[in-house]
Amino acid sequence: MKTRDERIRYVIRHKDGYFIDVAGNQTFDFMKVTKWSDEESLYDFLNHNSYAPPSTKDYSAQQVRITYELMEDDASEHISKIN
Repeated sequence: MKTRDERIRYVIRHKDGYFIDVAGNQTFDFMKVTKWSDEESLYDFLNHNSYAPPSTKDYSAQQVRITYELMEDDASEHISKIN
């Protein structure tokens, strides 16, 4: 059984280091912003969406690695509590 998986996602990052979400809100916490599954979708948003920031050349795609890991011990505890 597979117990670990990694995914690459993309976030919008300004050249000054902060990130933005699809509403244009700025934050330095990348966990709070929209994660895109591919760069093409992110750049489509930046170049063609009415909610995109005005100076899109100041923004780029920043890669984020997301790791999912099945926690075996926690699962067995939950199952024993159910039974």
